[in-house]
Amino acid sequence: MNGKSSLAKTSSEVVVLIMAGGKGERFWPKSTASHPKQLQKIYSNRTLLDETVRRARLVASASNIYVGCNGELKKTIQKIHPELNLKFVVEPMGRNTAPIIALAALQLQKKHPGATMVVMSADHYIDPPAKFKETLKTAIAAARDGKLVTLGIVPTRPDSGYGYIQKGKPSQKGVFDVQSFKEKPDPKTALKYLKKGYLWNSGIFIWSLETILQEFRANAPAILEPLEKANSAGALKKAFPRVPELPVDIAIMEKSRRASVVPARFHWDDVGSWTALERIVEPQKNGLTLVGPKSQHLVQKESSDSVVVSDKKLVALLGVKDVILVDEGDILFVASREKLDGIKSLLKDMKQNPTLQKYLK
Repeated sequence: MNGKSSLAKTSSEVVVLIMAGGKGERFWPKSTASHPKQLQKIYSNRTLLDETVRRARLVASASNIYVGCNGELKKTIQKIHPELNLKFVVEPMGRNTAPIIALAALQLQKKHPGATMVVMSADHYIDPPAKFKETLKTAIAAARDGKLVTLGIVPTRPDSGYGYIQKGKPSQKGVFDVQSFKEKPDPKTALKYLKKGYLWNSGIFIWSLETILQEFRANAPAILEPLEKANSAGALKKAFPRVPELPVDIAIMEKSRRASVVPARFHWDDVGSWTALERIVEPQKNGLTLVGPKSQHLVQKESSDSVVVSDKKLVALLGVKDVILVDEGDILFVASREKLDGIKSLLKDMKQNPTLQKYLK
């Protein structure tokens, strides 16, 4: 089906789906199973989810903002943020991003027929808001013309933790066809992509509900069809575990001829681990990044290039370099920067020990 037929069924309404189902394990001990990082105050006095809702309101009314997560997390969010009066798309279990997006598109098409959907993650840092709004408006206009749009980030470093996008020809002002998507590369390849002008894939998507449903029918019917047939909560609970567990990038974007990218005009970070704070919070001259009320009263001597997070205790450092220190409740987490990627392995070991499991809940 061509862009014109999609355009005819697209309204001026915008709905936002905030993806909030992640576990946030790399932000332990502040992020836990019951209160993951999207419900924590990581870099400001607001939770990451609250920050995301405020951004969503730049392009959508409060009544058109939905949060995608499981039932238990829905209850927690409602308890922590009753003032946000959020609506939800509830997934029976986590199956990556494609199934929850398909489910949301089906549900929202009934409530907001022909609307444009903006998919955001609940754990991003974006600044300034005005530039984000400006970029989204360009993407929304392209989506109303039948495009599947992702926002591309101009890389600041050869990071192998992100997927990359190779831009193609411009299709309209500020919008480019996607020539190819590149999976997370090794460091050498990431440097090559950086030099060639590739963009990071932000994971922020914009499309009309009609268009994304067409694409699911064409490219991922094994995901869409069982969800379409599930006409009750019980049926959905049975169907959801059987749909393919895929990210929307692989299920849809990499297969579609309508994939487009809008280069971002704002500062973005996925807030993926504690070292992200060094890119968000202004560090001291010696490279110490301090977060939390007590961190501002840190005592240090001959220490540098470290991240310190403390809400309750005074922290004193002597001769420390390249360390991550997080004081949270009755847990003190200390890691060398070099070994920080092993945090998931550490948590896996803790899960095997019954006496330590309480620190993960």
